[in-house]
Amino acid sequence: MNIGQYREYCEENFEVKQWSEMIRDKRKRPQIPTVQIFESIVEMPVFGQKSLLDLDAFLRTPEARKWRGSKRKMVASDTTLERVTEGMDRSSIQAIGYQVIDKADEQRLFDLLLPSGKKLRLGIVDGHWAGGIWASVLAAYGKMAGVVDLERYPGRGHELEASRRVLRHAFQKLGKGFFGIVAGDGLYATKDDFQLCLDHGSHLLVKTDEETLTVVQDAKHLFGVHDALNLQGVFKQKGHDRKRFVDYEVMWAEGFEWQGLCLTVAWAQEWKLNSETGRVERTEFYVLTTAVGLSGEDLRELAHLRWEIENNIFKRLNFLVESKSLWSHKPKVMEMFLRMWMIGLTILGAYLFERGWTLLKDEWGAVKKTWQVAINFMRASLVRLYG
Repeated sequence: MNIGQYREYCEENFEVKQWSEMIRDKRKRPQIPTVQIFESIVEMPVFGQKSLLDLDAFLRTPEARKWRGSKRKMVASDTTLERVTEGMDRSSIQAIGYQVIDKADEQRLFDLLLPSGKKLRLGIVDGHWAGGIWASVLAAYGKMAGVVDLERYPGRGHELEASRRVLRHAFQKLGKGFFGIVAGDGLYATKDDFQLCLDHGSHLLVKTDEETLTVVQDAKHLFGVHDALNLQGVFKQKGHDRKRFVDYEVMWAEGFEWQGLCLTVAWAQEWKLNSETGRVERTEFYVLTTAVGLSGEDLRELAHLRWEIENNIFKRLNFLVESKSLWSHKPKVMEMFLRMWMIGLTILGAYLFERGWTLLKDEWGAVKKTWQVAINFMRASLVRLYG
C-alpha cells in the first residue's frame, strides 16, 4: 500500500482530475492554483496532519512540492491556506462532496445488509461541534461511512432546523428514495421530521429512551400484556450480539397511530457483563420508524448503527486532524475545512475498504490494520517516491 496506488484509485473511481474545473475562489489572478490548496487540505486526513503549521511544514518539502506539481519553494503557507479557504466558493466544494458520494454509491459502497437479509442505504444525521462551530452532518453508511453534506447552525437548540435543511438539500441532489432509512436520535421524534423523510421517499428511524411519548406509552402497555405474544402482530426475538458482547431481547409491532402517522415501535432490552464490577447490567431503549417489514433484529441493529457517524466520522476525523481544535477564528473557514476533510475521509475510507487493507496484508502479512498504520505508510511512501 502506497500513495501512488492511492492516487491511481482516486483517479479511477472518483474523477479527481475534474476538481480543477469545479473548485473556485475569489482571487482574480491566483499565483497558486486553487486546486493545489484544495487537494492539500482534502489530503490532510490521508497524511494525518493535525495543524496548519504541520501542513505548512509539509508543503515546503521536496516530496510535497513534487506531489502537488508545484515549482515554487513551497506550495502554500499556513496564512495563504487560511486566506484562500475563506474565499473558496461554498457551493463548488459542496458539489464535489456530492460527486464523491455518487461515485462511492456506483461502487455499491453504501449497500447495507440487515440481519434479516434486506438491503438498503442508511443515512445518519447528527449535530456535531468542531473547531468552534456547530454543524448538522448527514452521512451515508453501508460497507463504509461517507459524509454527504453538512449545514452550520448557531448553537444548541438549532440542530433540528439545520438537519431539515441538510436533508432537503440531500434529497434534492441524490434523488427521491436514495436512503431507505435515515437514522437519528430522540431529538428527531417529531411529526415534521418523520413527514419530511416520507415526502422524499425515505423512512425516519429514531432511537430513544424517552417514555413520555404517547406512542411509547402505548407500546409499553401492549408489550406488557401478560399474553402479548398471542396477540396478532406482536413479535419477539432473542439473541446474542457478538460484536457488542450483549444478550438482547426485542419486542415489536407495527400499526401504532401517532399524530396522523403509522409507526412501527420496538422495545429493545440488552444485558452486558460489566468487567469491573462482575455484574450484569441491563439497558433498554425504543425504536420508532414509519418503515414496515423489518425484523426486531433489523430495528435494533439500525438503532445501534446511528452511532457510526460518531465513531467512524467525528472521532476518526478528530484523531486524524484534531478537528475539534480551533483552526480558525472565522466560522466560514472552519466550515470549509470540515467539508474538505470529510471529502478526504470518505475517499480514504473507500480506498482502504476496497484495496488498501488487502494491499497492506499482501505486503506486510499480519500487521495490525489501523488507520494510524495506514497514514504512516502513506507519508513514508511519499518520501520514498519523491524524497
